[in-house]
Amino acid sequence: MPRARASKAVRGEGASPSVLIISAAMGAGHDGVAYELERRLQARGAQAKVYDYLEMLPIRMGPFYRAFYAGQLKYAPGSYEKLYGLMDRGICAPVAQWLGQRGQRKVRKLALGYDIVISTYPLGCQATGALRKKGKLPIPAVGFLTDVDVHGLWLHKGIDRNFTVWHGSAVEAINRVGVPSHAVGPVLPETFLEPASDVERKEGRELLGVDEDQVVVLVVAGSWGVGNIAGTARAIRDSGVGVPVVLCGRNEDLVKELDDEQGIIALGWTKEVRRLLAASDVVVHNAGGLSCLEGFAVGVPVVGYACLPGHGHRNSLAMQQAGVAADAETVEDLIAHIGRLARTPEGAAMAQQARGLFLTDPTDELLELAQAPVTMPVQSGARTWATRVAAVTLAVPVTMGALSYGVAEATSHGLGVAEGKDAVYVAAIVDHSQVTHPGVVTSLRAHGVSAAVGTDLTAPTPTDIRALVTSGVTIVGTETGGRSRNPRRLKESINAAAAAVAATDDKHPKVVCLRTPGLVEKMVAWDHDVQLALPHTILLGGQLPTSLKAGEQVVLDERGRTPTQIESDFASLASLVSARHLPQQPMRALWREA
Repeated sequence: MPRARASKAVRGEGASPSVLIISAAMGAGHDGVAYELERRLQARGAQAKVYDYLEMLPIRMGPFYRAFYAGQLKYAPGSYEKLYGLMDRGICAPVAQWLGQRGQRKVRKLALGYDIVISTYPLGCQATGALRKKGKLPIPAVGFLTDVDVHGLWLHKGIDRNFTVWHGSAVEAINRVGVPSHAVGPVLPETFLEPASDVERKEGRELLGVDEDQVVVLVVAGSWGVGNIAGTARAIRDSGVGVPVVLCGRNEDLVKELDDEQGIIALGWTKEVRRLLAASDVVVHNAGGLSCLEGFAVGVPVVGYACLPGHGHRNSLAMQQAGVAADAETVEDLIAHIGRLARTPEGAAMAQQARGLFLTDPTDELLELAQAPVTMPVQSGARTWATRVAAVTLAVPVTMGALSYGVAEATSHGLGVAEGKDAVYVAAIVDHSQVTHPGVVTSLRAHGVSAAVGTDLTAPTPTDIRALVTSGVTIVGTETGGRSRNPRRLKESINAAAAAVAATDDKHPKVVCLRTPGLVEKMVAWDHDVQLALPHTILLGGQLPTSLKAGEQVVLDERGRTPTQIESDFASLASLVSARHLPQQPMRALWREA
């Protein structure tokens, strides 16, 4: 298949950038991020506006989607749990994607005059990604994943870049579709930039009319107030573990149901969320949405219980996996978690870890994308059945020759498997905690060792990678691919490794294979402008190679090693290389720059 040609267009010259933000009024989470991005961009002089994607769908599909979703959660939650999974990776996924993309025509028309489009709603990502892939959207498309859990409807290969709340979400997005993705953390209003103060805690407790010695458990159910919230509040009250304060959102029926209950404080829609969070000792959620992120910001430990099917359940488990919240399966678990986390060092530690999610403000990056040149594929005309039949007829005799020619052509352009010459080439696999330590950065630079970054949950973030490049450390990616020989999985693996080093802005990403690449893998790499290297020796930290020769490629897996141990490992290898009268170079030096 021939490569798509590219044409460049420079946008935003001499004018403030204009930003189209696509959200949806499906709870407060999507709109909360969208309107905060709008505020931040406008404060920086950009023109930004939020639109509801559900209003762009034809034949009033939007109101139907909203009503169907709300009805399922209320009357048939079990069916939604199953459907949610089938729309992610199951048989319903292609249909869900197709239906979600029905707003393309209006998105394309609306995007005229804008410099970038950001989607904070999954179906918006489907529409903009599809348009970009087809060459019908001449501006960058960014997906902002507001959920910690990654559902397939958030992901589309046509999207230019994904922003996520958690690093693990970015890793999963990269692994699934190969799109450059990185965590920026939650995007919340300015009122949530700092943890709650003692003064705010006192004011919040006065607002609720509770004493300082009482444990306050804030029960949140999103803006719709759906789920078995009343049952959760009663269980907390009856256990005696604390006073349940229920945020019922816009569910007036829930407020009326709980208003006369002894020992329960029920509140309707309120703008005093920060003060209420400040007054609380634990937050109990059932949806994993905006309220959880606000709890993280204020500094309150969070527990998930009786979560809504689908996104609520999966978000709670994802936050537990991230170590920023707990998840309770039973009432007994819930009461135990509240007792374990309320006003305890363990609860304070969890809250502190959750505060670590707040990494950076994405505004600068969005403005840079809006003003940068953009490359668009130029799509050829639709294929007729005759041309398809002809293509299939010619495919068999041409394939073998094409493969052979492709590998030869790739190698001639430095896109094959790189071979060393007169030096020993070294890279070290490092994790996020190591590359943020100044001593490790100094060791990498001083000993001429490339930092090899992968796609697992502990891998360096794009911010880490940019800092390494600025400090003079060279970067390569690592690709394992497992044992699979499936071309699709090989392609995903290479894409993920290449996307992991996208922060280097390298025209031809450099990827080190930790296993022998096959012919198909080499072709996939060539087709995606990825340059491969195959190390001769892969060692755990503390080990040394038994033999060395000119052209040797060595990878040290330093994950889990301390900065002192890493420096010792590098120094020992450098001494061994010097004893062989060979120069040592970073792994990146293998490649001839294009």
